[in-house]
Amino acid sequence: MRTFRALVLAATSVTLAGCINSATLIKVNTNGSGTVEQTTLVNTGAMKAMMPGMQPPGQAGGTQINEADLKRAAERMGKGVRLVSATPSKEGTFEGVKAVFAFDDINQVQVSQDPNMSGSSDGMFGAPPQAPENPVTFKLVKNGATSTLTVEFKDKPTPAPASDAPAGGPNMADPQVMNMVKTMFDGFKINIDLEVAGSIVKTNAEYVNGSRITLMAMDMAALFADQAKLQALQGKVRPGAPLSEVKPYLKDIQGIKIDGPVVNVEFK
Repeated sequence: MRTFRALVLAATSVTLAGCINSATLIKVNTNGSGTVEQTTLVNTGAMKAMMPGMQPPGQAGGTQINEADLKRAAERMGKGVRLVSATPSKEGTFEGVKAVFAFDDINQVQVSQDPNMSGSSDGMFGAPPQAPENPVTFKLVKNGATSTLTVEFKDKPTPAPASDAPAGGPNMADPQVMNMVKTMFDGFKINIDLEVAGSIVKTNAEYVNGSRITLMAMDMAALFADQAKLQALQGKVRPGAPLSEVKPYLKDIQGIKIDGPVVNVEFK
């Protein structure tokens, strides 16, 4: 997936992404309606040092909510998605906003695999709404007393570089580079969870807790804790590899949980 490749293979090209703590929870009812709870926080100290004058995501200044940014985020998620509420949120040095969006038909909804700044698809405020490049999509089918939801990670592989092109990503074997990357991604977390109303009857999901399924979770502090495995992983995953090719190498890697590319869940 693009987020994982960006972090492991090309972390030096990322600026604000290293400051982000992003959590998305998709709640789905048996009739296909539901909500998306999205909390996007940034390390304000690190952000202001890199880009003075920028405000935390979803905020126009201080604790004022920037509804225009959040309404653009709703448009990107799909037809009929609307902003219900937004409140400032803070965890330690991370600040931002928790927004709740509602939808009537999960089949019209798509969420991004990548962290974004709640107002534009490229992390910069004021940009026009654009569909995610590698979205997570949903398809719900009613089966009498139960509903079956199919979640699919749309992940287009990118072209491999020419054989004489320089290798992508930082050299994790270099202690200086590793310390730089650790500092850049201090506190970086991404979570995408799915919660279905009622109980799960059957699913092929790997990370299930009651009626909640973790579709993706990344904790960079845990990932960097085992540098040997990270270096080995960097050598195995080719630039541009799709999720289906990357996933088998992640089983023993702490700090990463990625399900898919297709998850089915029957619930009632």
